[in-house]
Amino acid sequence: MKTYFLSLKVIPTKENENYNAVEGASANFWILENSPKNAFSKAAFYVSKYDWKLTKIETPPVETTRINFVGKDIGLQNFDKAQKDGIAMVFLGWSRDGKTTFGPTRMKLPYNFNLNNFVKKTKQFKNKGCCLHYEAGERCQEIVKAHSIQKQGALSMIAHNGHVYRLTTDISALRKNKGRVSFQKKGINDVSTFLGFCRMHDNKLFEPIDNYPLIPTNQQVFLYGYRSLCRELFVKENSLNVMESQLNDIMDRKWIKNLFSNFGRGTALGLKNLRMHKSIYDNSLEKNLYQNIKYVLFTSTQKPFMAFSGLFYPDFDFIGRQLQDLGNHDTALELITFCSAPMKSGWGFLFSWHASNSKVCDDFMKSLATMICEKREIGDLLFRLVISNCENHAISPQWWENLPEKYKEQIIETSSIGVSFFVNTPPSYLMEGLEGISNWKFENVITNVK
Repeated sequence: MKTYFLSLKVIPTKENENYNAVEGASANFWILENSPKNAFSKAAFYVSKYDWKLTKIETPPVETTRINFVGKDIGLQNFDKAQKDGIAMVFLGWSRDGKTTFGPTRMKLPYNFNLNNFVKKTKQFKNKGCCLHYEAGERCQEIVKAHSIQKQGALSMIAHNGHVYRLTTDISALRKNKGRVSFQKKGINDVSTFLGFCRMHDNKLFEPIDNYPLIPTNQQVFLYGYRSLCRELFVKENSLNVMESQLNDIMDRKWIKNLFSNFGRGTALGLKNLRMHKSIYDNSLEKNLYQNIKYVLFTSTQKPFMAFSGLFYPDFDFIGRQLQDLGNHDTALELITFCSAPMKSGWGFLFSWHASNSKVCDDFMKSLATMICEKREIGDLLFRLVISNCENHAISPQWWENLPEKYKEQIIETSSIGVSFFVNTPPSYLMEGLEGISNWKFENVITNVK
């Protein structure tokens, strides 16, 4: 990441403890980010967080190095602090009487966010299970930790001594790593699980994919997609519940209330779309209409080093064209699921979508075909998609530990972009990046798309 310096002119809001004494200030930031735009977004957030209002950009974000601040005590001190913490800031102000100055000072947060309480509530909702089967009822007494990625099969194929590396986006881990994600080694019993089904429905419903290799049949493809959908629905419902519970505790703090409200609105929109799609899948499942699912399967005879299961709403395709506007709250969003699946010989990368989502998803897959025809490495294209759009994945310890540090940094950087609310997804995010890391090779394509 690069270090950016920027300076903003700000005035205190009425909530600011310096409101009666300070007329304005120059807010100076040293920020670790990967673009000037992202650095500015982060600085603007912190201005609001500390009860100030931005009035003018005095110095736009400029990339700096330590040598730029040699001989400048405050500048050098804060440049070094940014390397450690990800951000440093100093406010230099002037008083309302025009006779005294304010600063330089580092801001003290006027509201002490209760991180422990937030983590506690997150765990409470996460551990509150329910059966998402369309026939769920009184019989669904024993809620189990269902694996969204098969324990026996996909996870066991890549595990070493029963462990894999998984992506963690826990709040405490993000704070420790300056807002960046990290990978932690975990036992496969605790990877990719969610309390979304009772034992009876989990065993019966997913038996064709948990106990048999992917062929594929229409039923198998449907079930892989359905499980990805149910897992995402479970996660989104928990996220919304946590945000709504936090809002009740922070009604007097405007900046954090706005933060959780904005997150909540986005999560609620995503949840609304997920519920709509699940009702469509439930209807197909109840009537055994597995032929309503379309799919493209890339097969590989290589030994896998990664297992994953996810979904997303395609906003931009592999050529950088916009397919749908994720900010449009008036239109239902189309989604596509993807996962890895063990096969009789090797493994497969499976895309699937309901026929009702063909308008966007067909075009998305056509853009992938275009890139392949242009001799772009399919392994790079698919690996980039997984790292950019899927946090529900596991990596072989042997592969990860032997990976050069520069490649680890690239993977972490790309994964961090997906969870940062300071970063807008660029249209070209599927076009480039992470080349030559996975070395995935696919020999055949199986599809029911005409």
